[in-house]
Amino acid sequence: MTFAKLLTRSPLPEDAALGAETAARLGDHGAEIKELIAGTAGCSPYLKSLVEKEHEWLALAFDDPEAAIEALFDRLREMPADQLGVALRQGKRRVAVLAGLADLGGVWGLEEVTGALTRFADLASQLALQAAIAAEIKRGKLPGKSEEDIPFAGGMVSIAMGKMGAGELNYSSDIDLICLFDETQF
Repeated sequence: MTFAKLLTRSPLPEDAALGAETAARLGDHGAEIKELIAGTAGCSPYLKSLVEKEHEWLALAFDDPEAAIEALFDRLREMPADQLGVALRQGKRRVAVLAGLADLGGVWGLEEVTGALTRFADLASQLALQAAIAAEIKRGKLPGKSEEDIPFAGGMVSIAMGKMGAGELNYSSDIDLICLFDETQF
């Protein structure tokens, strides 16, 4: 179902002129979404900047927010290691802005919002760890390891603690990871 059909509320902007300016820049996504954007941008400089940076992607994501998140995750899984850093930063922006708007608009409940943020953090951690291990294998720094060992991080595992471990990350959460290495791998 589309984002607009799922909207149940919109925040009132603290700075109505600032919110209206952002909403006007984004084109026509319907009155309900325009009101949500104006309210959000008028209250949160952070989300305002994300809306402005990711407005083209948001236009597509509004058609099916869940599918947009899944497509983003699939794209990240296919990203070459040398482009991963930029792609993960963009992905973080996109998940944060869509989750923020879905939260403020009543499109997603708390579990969906924290779930999307947690799932992104989990995927980002996994991809970053695999990219780092791949680079070390390529440099010959992990004796006896080959490309087949990359999906298993060469014997390293990270365990999420705190809010990430509970699947409850919010916008300002840090991720608390414990990294362990299977020393019997060598």
